[in-house]
Amino acid sequence: MRFPNPVRQKILAGQPSFGSFLNLASPMAAEVLIDAGFEWLAVDVEHAQWDTGSTTEAFRAIEARGGIPMARVESHDPVVLARTLDAGAMGVIVPHVSTAAQAQAIADACRYPPRGHRSSGSGRATINTGDRAQIDDELLVCPQIEDMEGVNNIEAIMAVDGMDVAFIGPSDLAISMGLSTAEAFVDPDHTAAIDAILAGAQANGKPAGTPVQDVGVARTLIAQGFTLIDFGNDLRMLSAAAGSALAAMQS
Repeated sequence: MRFPNPVRQKILAGQPSFGSFLNLASPMAAEVLIDAGFEWLAVDVEHAQWDTGSTTEAFRAIEARGGIPMARVESHDPVVLARTLDAGAMGVIVPHVSTAAQAQAIADACRYPPRGHRSSGSGRATINTGDRAQIDDELLVCPQIEDMEGVNNIEAIMAVDGMDVAFIGPSDLAISMGLSTAEAFVDPDHTAAIDAILAGAQANGKPAGTPVQDVGVARTLIAQGFTLIDFGNDLRMLSAAAGSALAAMQS
């Protein structure tokens, strides 16, 4: 594991850090993206076909190329969170966080006593037992806000010790508002919700992050103050590049 966590340092200093999600279940794709310059990658266990073994191999691939390994977990289950952190994740994105009580339970599951209740069992992250003394301060625990209940509770969620980055789920947020995913970052109500999430994080002196698919939108969000920038994912980038190349050759 890498101490201090350079991604944490950058975003706490107000500087953008660029990462992406891994949906192809390919550790080699992780190597390619880190080699291209992404600073962190999140293994998308919630939606893609990753298991514990392949997730661990992806973490190794990310670290081998100098990146910071993260994961979007599939649930709030403390066992899931502990297993992911024990495998070597230096950040977890936790989906569908809507209340301060949920945030507190997640925070407790991710930090060792006295800050939380994480078990001290052995795992890849504790091969060097000295790392345990540092890891609580280097993790990035990111509650993903994906509905209006979470938006309305954002200040209380981010006031919880151990909630490090307010992370938006723009598509599910749009759906929860009765909008299409195409209206994310476009509909005025959606952009107002995005603004509220950023404001709630900043009110607690904490950074905010978001997935984004468009470079222009990414620049706008960075100018607004977002710092943990998830640009696309390996599946979408492969699809876009392949489709663009094929269309150009066929024209």
